[in-house]
Amino acid sequence: MKLFIKIFCGVVWLIGTSANARVNIEPYNSEEWKNLLHYVGEKSTINADSNFFLSTQGYRNPKAEYVATLNALFQGNKQKQTVCNYPARYNYIIKSEKRKYDTSICKEYKEYWSKVPIDQVSIVFAAENNLYPSSVMGHTFLKLTGKVQNKEIEHALSYSAILDNKPDKYIKMIMAELNGVYSLSPYRDKMQTYLGKEKRSIWEFTITLTPEEIDLIKQHIWELRGKNIKYSLISNNCSSAIINILKIANQDFDIKKSKPFITPIEYIKYLKKKKKIKKITLIPTKYAQSKISRHGVKDILTTNNPSRIEISYHNTNKNHINLKLSPVYQDINDKNNSYYDEMESKLGEIELGYTGKKAFIQSINIIKTKSILDYFIEQDYSQYFKLAFENNLHEYTSNLKPTIEIGRGIGSERMGITFYTLIKLGYRHNKGENLYISPEIGGIINFSDKIKISTSFEAIYANQRKNMNYNRKYKLYTGYKISHNNEVYAEINKYKHNNNETEISIGVVYRF
Repeated sequence: MKLFIKIFCGVVWLIGTSANARVNIEPYNSEEWKNLLHYVGEKSTINADSNFFLSTQGYRNPKAEYVATLNALFQGNKQKQTVCNYPARYNYIIKSEKRKYDTSICKEYKEYWSKVPIDQVSIVFAAENNLYPSSVMGHTFLKLTGKVQNKEIEHALSYSAILDNKPDKYIKMIMAELNGVYSLSPYRDKMQTYLGKEKRSIWEFTITLTPEEIDLIKQHIWELRGKNIKYSLISNNCSSAIINILKIANQDFDIKKSKPFITPIEYIKYLKKKKKIKKITLIPTKYAQSKISRHGVKDILTTNNPSRIEISYHNTNKNHINLKLSPVYQDINDKNNSYYDEMESKLGEIELGYTGKKAFIQSINIIKTKSILDYFIEQDYSQYFKLAFENNLHEYTSNLKPTIEIGRGIGSERMGITFYTLIKLGYRHNKGENLYISPEIGGIINFSDKIKISTSFEAIYANQRKNMNYNRKYKLYTGYKISHNNEVYAEINKYKHNNNETEISIGVVYRF
């Protein structure tokens, strides 16, 4: 009996010690504080040299940023500036330190609080439009809805890269070398831009938040104004920016990443699964409305998973096996029942090959987009863009050639059959400068929810005779969707240069 009492008391002591350990977490080590600094893992997704931080070590040392904020709040001549610029941090610190400062002197902050009412928050998804290659994954931002004197007011909070017209902007997006900005604007202006100018349908996903959580989001939005925050397609994009704001209010809005980044649709799917979405609203473009009248509404959240692994066998003059890794991938040949148009989006795709004796890099697609629009409904042209490094036909080396192509054309869709023609202009650095023009015609047939067949013919007219080791190409592709994430396909390519050559490929695809 005594032994039992000793064991029982020991267990109670251990439980109490563990509970105390949890309660006594230092305020600078709490998830709440780290969320305010946009920490993911051991450091912030905000760049080290951003004026968001008060400490030079704030991006990787939450204690240093806490101490710097504490000192600025209650010491020296920066008290008013710090309190008024960092209200969410201030409210967190006064709970921990049990100290207060008069916030009634923050006139600009008080004006913001009254002019930007927030009673409801929605995540807005502006769908992809391959007329704009930078929209390859779509774009998400927050819709903030509230009332002032019974008048409903709507604002949009968006984070995006500041883009220029230089061709290296897509590389800079990946390398985190572009400036980004949080912007607060009237929601109607965003609607006009996406629906009218860019012809992108809008999906609104109203999320579940308490009034206290909404207030915390509102405080933190003020902290982000005018801050220098680098945009990174991998670590700090529009989707991760939304996550970093929402998880400040509630940790349930965070998502554990199984890969380097999460696309906007992946995140919204996750929130739906977590039952954080209470209402879904579609605002289609005029073009989408005509498609809806013919085909019904298609649920964007049933789209294919965006990342993909593909293994294929190629029977050609030198048989080989290829492995293709695609972090963001939507092929025009893939069966995707969530979109009305035939679209292709590839970002950061790499294809590796192995002949049995030699391994090589077949190609690297930095970005590739292709959209086939029904010209007679949309009154707009189909678009094509590619920036890549590629081998010529039957080159089994890693000596890749820089390639850039742009194109426009006309498409038409009737009863599940799409026809199109494209005129592409290209440049490939292949033992010197090499310009070419490449007309392409093709057709795509959707037989059912699982089967898709596509065919195309392409001619190449170049100022170098051996531009790609062929000047004519005919392709026939058949794909079968086994399940939501798995597909098999067979493909025949016929090339013509000096001789006619045929390549037969079979492959299996897994999406994640």
